[in-house]
Formats: sequence, structure tokens, C-alpha cells
Amino acid sequence: MNVREVLREWGLNDFRVIDKRAIEEITLGASILATGGGGDPEIGLLWTYKVIEEGKEIIMVDPKDVPDDILVASPACLGAALVLTEKPPSRGVLNLAVSKLESYIGKKLKATVPIECGGVNSPVAYAAAGELGVPVIDVDGMNRAFPELQMTSWVTHGVHSSPTVSVDNRGNVTIIDTREDDLRAETLCRRAAMAYGGISWIATYPMSGKEVKETSILNSQSIAWAIGRAVLRARRSHCDPVAEVLRSLKESRDVEGYNVFKGKIVDIKREFGSEMTKGFTSGQVTMEGIEKDKGNTAFLDFQNEWLNLRINGKVRCMPPDLIAILDLETGEPIRTDIMKYGYRGSIVLIPAHNRMRTDKGITIFGPRHFGYNLDYIPVEELNFKEEEDERRE
Repeated sequence: MNVREVLREWGLNDFRVIDKRAIEEITLGASILATGGGGDPEIGLLWTYKVIEEGKEIIMVDPKDVPDDILVASPACLGAALVLTEKPPSRGVLNLAVSKLESYIGKKLKATVPIECGGVNSPVAYAAAGELGVPVIDVDGMNRAFPELQMTSWVTHGVHSSPTVSVDNRGNVTIIDTREDDLRAETLCRRAAMAYGGISWIATYPMSGKEVKETSILNSQSIAWAIGRAVLRARRSHCDPVAEVLRSLKESRDVEGYNVFKGKIVDIKREFGSEMTKGFTSGQVTMEGIEKDKGNTAFLDFQNEWLNLRINGKVRCMPPDLIAILDLETGEPIRTDIMKYGYRGSIVLIPAHNRMRTDKGITIFGPRHFGYNLDYIPVEELNFKEEEDERRE
């Protein structure tokens, strides 16, 4: 069965064909939403380009059109982003992971969903869909990137990551089934990735079409697509790409983003995917203000992704809200795995989706999970209070 036959089986005529330009725009937007993580987009893009060049169709469908009873799952990469640039995937890894998951569950996969918005994990879900002959659904589990497997809207709304199949380039296979214990599943998946050399390829979050609709960040791929399209348009017309990102967020999500700091990186403390950091790339960055922010200092903590922002000692953003550092000229996101001394960018803050802001969500991926002695305050409140303080001064 190919993807067109799947769509006929569903009686579906309304869908979007993903070509090279579309996946370039989606991947750029997803990389911006990935909050400094998500890996090197070239890896996912080149993989997806090859699938398209081979004549395999990649089709995206709206979640409202997905049958309730089908099996859906996320093909993805798990591990340290920097390691991935040194150990790119072999062609069959995701096919192997999906086939082992199908065998374990006893049901065929009928659609893929990206686990997150990220430079690798967004496009590989499209590539896998093209390889498997199934559609990709316009959703994900975060509308950002997060470092740990359990940090999804799916878990906070009752869907679990088990069973997860983890494979490597040599064909090693590990099946993780911890039932409803998603934190244990993360621990075991992380250990498998470390045993494989720092990177694994997984098929995870098997769920029904009904669960996709009830628990995902709906139409998140369209949001990423709109952001990527806006940035590329800004480059062509020599407009301010940061302003275009903020405008796109207002149009596609009806949320206000915040351009809070312009500066350059003057100090980096970083650990790369070691045993000590449990396979994550972790550390802190210091930025010195430039132009209107001259004399101000920003500190950003990260664990694969940017987590916490302080400007002149005041907290301005905490997880699950999003932090992005965007290149001043191109709007390209400055990732934690490639940043260097002297890089200049604007820090943009974006409210997390409401499905990520539940009480359970704040427990699983809020500031205290990452070791901050802070109660979660939405980015809108933090920056409204800062603006009020500045007016009073």
C-alpha cells in the first residue's frame, strides 16, 4: 500500500504534498521553535530530499481527518545533537525501528507524527512517512524541542511512550516497554543511546488516531511552516527576520513573542554528551548587550535546548516557554551545539502551547524538574512585569 491508497481508504481528498521547498521552510521554522536544540537540520533535510528525489510522495494531512482507530507513531532521533553530526544515520534505521515496533504491537503503522519541532526530528518524520508510504500528520508532541523522551503533551494527557524501539546503524535493537512509567522509559532509552555511542534512532509513542487528536499540539507543523516561510521571505526582501518571526507567530498562533535582548556571546561553559551529563549537551552561555542593550548582560542555561534566561539577574523565561537566539541578518537559529564566542543574535521568547502548561506538564518539564528553585511563571507575566518596572524607573 502506498500513501495515495491510504488516503483513498480514508476517503480523504484534502491534503498537502510536501516538496523540497516546503520541507525547507518547515525545517527552518521547526529549527527556530526548537529552542536551540533539535540537531543539525542538514541531516534531516538531505534525508528527506533523497526520498523526494526517488519519487516517493510525502503527504501531510490535517489531524481532524485522521481515522480514530489507526496506529500512529513517532520515528525520531534520541541522544546528543553534537554526536549526531559525527554519526549520521544509515538509510534503514527508521524502517527497522518501525518494523520492530509493528511486530511487537501486532499492527501496521498508518501514519507518522514528528515527536517535536526540531531540525532533525521534524524532517525525519516526513522522510520516514515517504519511505513507508503513509501520510505525516500536522501535529507534534511539543511545538518546541525538549531533551527528554517524557516531555510531551502526549504524556501530560495520558498517552505513553512505551513501547519504544531503539536501534543503531549496526542493526542493534532494544525494545523498551515500561508501560505507564515514562521517566523510566527515558532512562532506559538514554542508556541504550549511550551504549550505541551517543545516538539512537527510535520508533516511539504508538497511539491511535483518536489519541493523536486529543493529546497532540494540533497543526504545529503548519505553525513551523509559516515561520520558516516568513524568514525566507525576509531574506529575499532584506527585511528584519526577527520581526517577521514575531509577526508570523501572531498570525499562525495568535500569540505575542518578545524580542528581549540583542547581544553577542562572550562566554560558553559546555559539556558534550558525556557520561557525567547523561548524554546531554549541557552548560551556560553569557551574552553582552549591544546597541540598545549595551551595558546589559544575559545568562542562558541549556540542556540540549535553552531552558532559562536571566537578564541583569532577573528571570525572563523558564521552561516550558521557548527561548530562541536568532542571527540578526538571516534569522537562522543559533543552536547550543554550534554556538561560538562572538556570535551575535537577538533573544526571542515565545509562550508555550496551552497543552504544555497543564499542572502535570509543569511537574514533568517545568523549572523545578531541571533543578531551578523557581515556581513557573508564564513568559507573558515575566515580561509584562519587566516592562512595568522599566516604565516606573
